[in-house]
Amino acid sequence: MRNRIIFFLIGVFILSSGSAYSAENEFKRNNPDGNKYEFARSYISALSYFDVINQRWSKSTLKKKFVGHDLNVIRGSMHYLVLDNSDLRVAKNYMVKYLKLPNSLMRKVADMLIYSCDQDIVLNNQEKNLWQDWLNKKALGIPKPQEEKNFIKAQEAVELKRKESDKAIIKASILLTKVLLSQDNPNDKGRMLAITDKQRSKLLDFLDEYGKEVLDWGLKPGQSTLDASIAVIREVLEDPVYIVHK
Repeated sequence: MRNRIIFFLIGVFILSSGSAYSAENEFKRNNPDGNKYEFARSYISALSYFDVINQRWSKSTLKKKFVGHDLNVIRGSMHYLVLDNSDLRVAKNYMVKYLKLPNSLMRKVADMLIYSCDQDIVLNNQEKNLWQDWLNKKALGIPKPQEEKNFIKAQEAVELKRKESDKAIIKASILLTKVLLSQDNPNDKGRMLAITDKQRSKLLDFLDEYGKEVLDWGLKPGQSTLDASIAVIREVLEDPVYIVHK
């Protein structure tokens, strides 16, 4: 009986080792070194446009999702949504060129960010149409209380969908940190990144242009989509356990 247990444990060890070896080989096939600094720079630049959108709304006197009885609030909100879509298209264009690279992990990250941008554009158009319908109702007179409740409910539904869409950005940012890993074997100092020390500093400089106030590492409760993305990228770029090429 004891020998059977020993043979069973040896078998489990061999299978688990083989599984880990297979996963490692698959990772290497899907994430070959090359173009990783350029890709990370483009991704960080794309994220900067989400910061532009956040700043536009946070610094404005307009109140998003506010049921405006002021026509300027309504028209201003509609105009902001148009500007948001312009920024989302720019962010998306940073990733489009990477969809044909041989690195399938890069393609996955690029596709996820593009998908999120496309989804947000659709949702912004839906929200803009809600504001336009509200404006039309006001042109006919004072909207009824039930119409106002329906309008608020419809806006809240759009916002929930937007939050779901934006989860893809966080997932893409986490995958970006995997893209940065080198196929060189790690040593006793830590895991190897496929960038140089100078490139690492440049990426941090790009990130600090809009993320210098987000200093914590990793995901934490209560973070915004952008703050969470900055935090996971910052952790890999700043943590000395991740070493770089000379």
